Amino acid sequence: MPTLDVPLPENLKRDLAEPKCADFRLPKANIPELRLPTGGTIKGIADATRGIPDDCAMNASLALQIAPIMASMECVLKVLKFLGVLIDAFKNPPTNPVDIPGMFIEIGDAGAEVAACIGMVVNPAIPFGQFIKDLLLLIAKMLRCMLQALTSVIDLLAGLELDIASAAQNGNDARLAQLECAKENALVSADGIMQSIDPIATILALAGPFLELMPGAPSVELPALASDGDLETMKEGLAALEETVLVIEGLAEAIPL
Repeated sequence: MPTLDVPLPENLKRDLAEPKCADFRLPKANIPELRLPTGGTIKGIADATRGIPDDCAMNASLALQIAPIMASMECVLKVLKFLGVLIDAFKNPPTNPVDIPGMFIEIGDAGAEVAACIGMVVNPAIPFGQFIKDLLLLIAKMLRCMLQALTSVIDLLAGLELDIASAAQNGNDARLAQLECAKENALVSADGIMQSIDPIATILALAGPFLELMPGAPSVELPALASDGDLETMKEGLAALEETVLVIEGLAEAIPL
């Protein structure tokens, strides 16, 4: 039977063409940072429970951190203001003895603003232990979510490795390209999950002054994770993180409150 070649419009050819990996490549979000006036830096949090984070989600998470941080800086600013008044008073003392009482009144007024802040530290009734216990348990729960998401990705990568080897052995180039694309997206997903450990480590560092107020303060360091594509390395990091979570949970449960 004779055949007839019918030329297709270019736009239809493009629609019928086999999709490329670039068409399905997942975006890799950049971690936004905000420099604090106290010298520290906060970063956007990659929420692994909501899938692969994008730039919008990362910036939104950073914005949600700003308000409580600004509120927590109230005492710091009052203390700095008091120190500024104190330093200025002794650095430039009044030459007229009549002005000396006014200097002490100014120091007293500035000190009155920080009295409540000082009381939070020197008053043993303040439940720092309860706060630290809840904070450690919260961190453990967040890390548990990371572990669950990361385990799923590692299981997916393990299956893809077998499929990729099979496709390469059979010379199925089209199938191999699809699997390599899926692997690339899985690694991007793993990288997004691992990014979420940085803000948790920052929270632990910020909790240091609170921990020091307790006798026998616990010391915790989170393991470094890297999604370099090596499956065994990722499994080792997963095991180290699991062990760290158990340590954190044990420390929290040991606080008798």
